[in-house]
Amino acid sequence: MKDLFRSFPLAVKMITKDPVNLLLAIVPTLIALFVYLMVIFYIYTNTEQFMSLFKGYVLTSDHAGLLAKILSAVLIIFVFMFMSWTFVFVAGILASPFNAVLSARIEKALVEHLQLEGRQLALEKVKMGLAETFKNELKKIMLIGVLGTLAFFLNFFPLLYPVGLFLFALLLAMQFLDYSWSRHQFHFWGCLKDILVNLIHYSLGGFFFLLLVTVPIINAFIPALATSYFTILWLHRQNKI
Repeated sequence: MKDLFRSFPLAVKMITKDPVNLLLAIVPTLIALFVYLMVIFYIYTNTEQFMSLFKGYVLTSDHAGLLAKILSAVLIIFVFMFMSWTFVFVAGILASPFNAVLSARIEKALVEHLQLEGRQLALEKVKMGLAETFKNELKKIMLIGVLGTLAFFLNFFPLLYPVGLFLFALLLAMQFLDYSWSRHQFHFWGCLKDILVNLIHYSLGGFFFLLLVTVPIINAFIPALATSYFTILWLHRQNKI
């Protein structure tokens, strides 16, 4: 169990002590924030277009304008609520090429003790790996979608709620373990064996990050931090470090 605890401070250190790793962690988070803010900006600047929805049902344009503003406010609040639930997932997808490079850099530094390349070469690797990483992400999304749906429906039954929570935690862990699995060309049965052997470690690690998702500001950096953590935890469990 000590691997669970000693992996976290090292995960933070591997990001904060390396400027390139820190850049790889911050950029996708900023991109995800920009996407959500653009949606909010679009709603805010198009309030007048919502007036047409109410003109046929109210007497004056003033009333229609007031209702349009109320609708805009409700939609903006909804976007913020939606953002709190989906930010980690959206940022995780956008960050996948960055996280793939981040995970590889962390393993190289810890296992091979090699001097890491600079920022320009790291970003070039991100560009080169875009297609392959997103292809791998699509496969991952399909699996997460199936198991996530199962976990969601299990939550409707109080007796099965712990099972649903366990699946959610394991799914979160799998999302970030996959960078190591893919890099070492683990096939389905290899991934399944790794999960079964380390079921407690991976599920508890996933549950810890589920708790972090609920913490404002910190949850914005969950994709990079979880990538670092599960890369290091996987290396520990594989006896590579």
